[in-house]
Amino acid sequence: MLKAVLFDMDGTLGDTLPLCVEAYRQCVAELTGRTPSKAEVLSYFGLSDRGVLAGLLGMNPDDAALPIDRFVATYERLHPELAPAPFPGAVEMLKAVKAAGLRVGLISGKEHYTAMPTVKYYGMEGLFEWYGLGLPSHNCKAERLQQVMQLWGLEPHEIIYVGDAPSDISLCHSVGVRIINAAWASTAAEDAAACTALNPEYRLSQFNDLLPLILNL
Repeated sequence: MLKAVLFDMDGTLGDTLPLCVEAYRQCVAELTGRTPSKAEVLSYFGLSDRGVLAGLLGMNPDDAALPIDRFVATYERLHPELAPAPFPGAVEMLKAVKAAGLRVGLISGKEHYTAMPTVKYYGMEGLFEWYGLGLPSHNCKAERLQQVMQLWGLEPHEIIYVGDAPSDISLCHSVGVRIINAAWASTAAEDAAACTALNPEYRLSQFNDLLPLILNL
C-alpha cells in the first residue's frame, strides 16, 4: 500500500532545467569571461548548487570564497523569465495527494539556495512535509530515500519517487523504490532513450496523468 510520494523539482514539478543551466552559464560568464556550454553545465548535474558551481569554476565547494550568493542572485533574476510557473495543476496535484492521506516530500539535487526560492515562487510552501536536498560531493538521492524511509518508518514498497532523470531511475532501483519517470518537461526528449532503457516502473509523458496514477497505486 502506498503511503508516501517523494517528488523531484527540476523537470518534474516545474520546467526549470533551462533556468538552472542558463543561470550557471551567465554567472560563470560574468565572473570569468568564459561561458560554459550547456553540455559542460549538465555534466555536473546530480551535484548540488555548490557542487555544480565549484566544478565550473575549478573551486572547492566548501571554499568560503565560492560566489554562491552571486549564482543565487542570477537564478532568482532569471526565474520569472525562464521558469515563470510550475507545470499547470502542480500545486493542486500536491494538495490532492496530501488530501488523499499520503505523505509528501521533496528530494532534489538542489540545496536550499535554489530549492527554497523555487518552492516559494511556485506557491508550494507548506506542501512538503520533508525536504531531502543535495550535497556538493555526489548525487545523494538514494541516501535521501533511505533517510525518509527510516524517518517515517516506511518500507521501500510503501513509497514512490517522481523524477525525470536517468539517474533518478537507477538510484531509486538501487534502494528498491519504485519510480514514476516524469517525461513531460521541454527537456524530456533528451533523456528519453536512456530513461526507457532503465525500465522505470511507470513513465508518463503528460503531467495530467500523474495524479490519477498516484491515487490508484
